[in-house]
Amino acid sequence: MKAIAVLLLLLCNTAVYAQECDCRKKFDSVQVYLRKNYVGFIDKVTPVTQQAYTAMLTKMRLQAATIKGATHCLLLVNRYLRFFKDRHLSLYIGYTPLKEKIVLTPQQLDLLQKQPLSGIAGIYQAGSLYKVALVKNLRGLRTYAAVIMESSVPGWQPGDVLFELAATGPDKFDLISYAEQHVNFDTLTVGKLYDGLAAMGWQKPGAGLPQQAAGITPEVPAFTDMPAAPFFFRQINDSTAYFRVSSFDATVYPLADSVLNANDEYLRRNPNLVIDVRNAGLGADKLIERLRPLLYTQPVRITGADFYATPDNIAAWGHILDEQTGKLPEEYVEQIRTAIHQGDGLQGRLVSMGPDENMILPAPVPLPAKVAVLINGRCSNTAEQFLLEAAQSQKVKLMGTPTAGALDYSNVARVKFTAPDFSVDYPVTRSRRVAAGQGIDNKGIQPAVKINFNAAGWLEEVVKQF
Repeated sequence: MKAIAVLLLLLCNTAVYAQECDCRKKFDSVQVYLRKNYVGFIDKVTPVTQQAYTAMLTKMRLQAATIKGATHCLLLVNRYLRFFKDRHLSLYIGYTPLKEKIVLTPQQLDLLQKQPLSGIAGIYQAGSLYKVALVKNLRGLRTYAAVIMESSVPGWQPGDVLFELAATGPDKFDLISYAEQHVNFDTLTVGKLYDGLAAMGWQKPGAGLPQQAAGITPEVPAFTDMPAAPFFFRQINDSTAYFRVSSFDATVYPLADSVLNANDEYLRRNPNLVIDVRNAGLGADKLIERLRPLLYTQPVRITGADFYATPDNIAAWGHILDEQTGKLPEEYVEQIRTAIHQGDGLQGRLVSMGPDENMILPAPVPLPAKVAVLINGRCSNTAEQFLLEAAQSQKVKLMGTPTAGALDYSNVARVKFTAPDFSVDYPVTRSRRVAAGQGIDNKGIQPAVKINFNAAGWLEEVVKQF
């Protein structure tokens, strides 16, 4: 099982799938490949969801038949990926798009100047960088095009299309941005209650200061002099210490280890400890292992994962294991190699990557006696693995807001396509929590105590819970 945890890295399928510049064929090649190889497909397309999936697929294939441009075709692919609501299923675009020019007449610009502040079309500015005319311009999936009127950014000239909005529902749009001279997709809402363009820094002249994202205010720091360092330790009072963990990345583990060693005396004498893992995401298990003795009270159940055995997925893992020879301990590599080759000759079967385990440590340390672990909606991946262990301790109480929910499907493989160049990352392993009805994706890990981190004095509320 440890070997599986060690190899939490990007797997790259070296196969390149060349296709004609035909959106229907391109779209079909992606959805057929994922239907065969994406481990989440077996859970997310079920008798309950089949009708919605089929309707979505039929609609998108009809749209694909009418789309000529590569970027809009990949936007359709991106919409398809969003159906699965899997944070590990993602699109990467490898080509540089050609710039599109739109010439607006003086009459069109005059009409845009007169548009009401509440409307979407009109003249917008982003500080001193850009002035654009956001004009309704139906083309492919596009609803609006942002045409540059003035630019202080090298390489961008009047007439260039800087971004596009493609409607997905009332007040809801896909954003296609070309600002970095690469294609980037995002989603936003533009309406009376929330102006996503203003939240991004775009405003119409006379609209006042850019509106802050509705319902989103900055979290109040635990301390007014909180440093930017990824790890931070401080005494809150005579009985309570605070330790911030902003990353589980193996490259910064020595910093965490140094901070813990420097404050070992305080950790051993404080009855209470606050561990703040808000905003932490991807990483490795090394820091989890370092923190584990501080939390341990009883055997911890660690749920294993299954590998989705298909020829493509086995090839992807075999390729990466070959690359890791001599870099990782040989027994780890061979354990994984043996596990995946259980699936040889299979097309779409789950095979065990290792059994569930009970992790047992020596006797619990007496102090800290109580631990509050602070969580929020940006905790994901490795941080959530830490939380699943921590929550099993009788010492620990999770406090804050639900986590992101991005751990059930993991270990990402990459399939490459050409004409144009793009890749799709997709998970190939599934936690056995899913089959047990204990999945956390899109739900998150729930706190035992809710804390509003946007309110002043929240740390005092945490301390009162001890």
